[in-house]
Parts: sequence; C-alpha cells; structure tokens
Amino acid sequence: MDSANSHVCAASAGEPPRRAPRRAADAAGAAIGAVLGAVAVLRRAKPVHPHGATYRARLSVPGAACAPAGSTLLSTPAEHDAIVRFSRSLGAPRPLPDLLGMSIRVIDAYGRDRHQDLLLVTSGARPLLHHVFLPARDVQQRPYSSGLPYAAGMRRFVVGALPDAGSPRPAGDDELDRLARAAATGELTFGLAVAAIGGRFERVATLRVTPGPLPDTFEALRFNAFLCGGGLQPSGALNRMRRSGYPLSQRARGLVGHRDAQEDADAALRTLRA
Repeated sequence: MDSANSHVCAASAGEPPRRAPRRAADAAGAAIGAVLGAVAVLRRAKPVHPHGATYRARLSVPGAACAPAGSTLLSTPAEHDAIVRFSRSLGAPRPLPDLLGMSIRVIDAYGRDRHQDLLLVTSGARPLLHHVFLPARDVQQRPYSSGLPYAAGMRRFVVGALPDAGSPRPAGDDELDRLARAAATGELTFGLAVAAIGGRFERVATLRVTPGPLPDTFEALRFNAFLCGGGLQPSGALNRMRRSGYPLSQRARGLVGHRDAQEDADAALRTLRA
C-alpha cells in the first residue's frame, strides 16, 4: 500500500461481524502472506506479476444504467486519469502462455491521493468462468476479471475489463511488444465492466491506453485491491484473507532491497499528475 494512501477498505462490506470466521480468515491470510513473502525474498521481485509494463490511461465513465449506484466511481459521469500495468502473473517462460494481469489505478478517484486500485487477471468469457483465471498469449485475447466479488450498496459483483473488438492488434515478438505497438496507435481501449455473481459482464466505462510505456520506476508501484473508496470495496471471506496477506508480501520485498524503489515509484506517481 502506498504510504500516502490511508483509505484501505474493509473486506466485508454489508456483512454482520462474525469474529471466529474473521479470525480464521485473518490467520489464513497471514499464512498466505508469509508464503508470498518468502517467494518475494527468493525471487528478489514481486512474488506474482514480477515483470510487466505500465502505461498512462484515461477512464471515461458515462454513468451507465447498469452501473452499481452505490459506487460513485462507476456510476457518476466523469473523466479520470489512470495508470494500467500489464504483466505475466506467474512469470512462466515464453512462448508458454501465462495468466496475464491488468492492474488499474484510478488516480485521485476520491480526492487528492485517494486512489482506486483494481487488480484483474485473464479469465473466461462465460458467466461462471468470470471466477476462473485462464492463461493467455496476448493482452487482448481474453476478458480480465477480479475473480472475487466487490460490493457497493446492496450489490455484489465482479469487476472486469473487456478487450474492445475495434482496437488494433498488430504483430509483435511477444505480448508486451504487441501491447506497445497497439498502444502507440492511441486507439487501444478496454471496456470496464461489472457482472452480478453468475451473470454476464455489462460495460460501465472505457479505459483508453496512452501511447508509450512509463519509465521502469513504475514497476515497483504497490497495487493493492484494498486501496478503494466511494462505496466500492472487496467483499467476503476470501478477500479478507487477501487483505491480511498483502502487507506481509510487500514488506518482504522491502527487506530485499526494494524499499527505495517502492518509495521512488510512489514519488513518481505524485509527480505524474502534479
């Protein structure tokens, strides 16, 4: 989590307190965080999504009728600056396919230094497959999904990103090379979408990727699914486990010499929109 951001959301919006299950989820999350931290130490990089490319982007929210009214970001017409990072999740060697990640940060979504992060991974197009992560060979091959649910008001849903059929799909050496070529046209777009549990994705916004990747400094940026607000937050026990595990993993990276890089990335983000 960025030190400048203190609005870390709870993991179980709209759910009554249940102390024993929550303690169990916290313990399981801590165990997962310890494992990820150990992987980070051994790999000397992020335990998952170790390498990628980050771009500036623009999020256009029209205020679609299907958008969750409880989320100000998704339901209120507005234009937002954003950054988006594409990555190989497991770091499998090419040409093997990998789970591809799309991490989105909506900058100042709820006021200065109050961002919204969305962490998405390639998934299936059919409703039940929104909860299953699937490997891909190209950043525009499959939909992306949060997998686990979000809540806003009385609604629970998954968040996704849909490759636009009209976006350019140039040839290239690998998925990041093709991404750079597509972004260079200024026409690379994705539809930000929501889907009820067991339902189909419905588009609520458009994400346009800006030409030219950002400097490698941004590779150390710490995305966090619990950097959220405006009524939109991760929901449920599995998300609570993630909330317990994230800080351990990120601190472990700091212990192996990445703390300065993390702080430099935070500073670069602040100057990006200063």
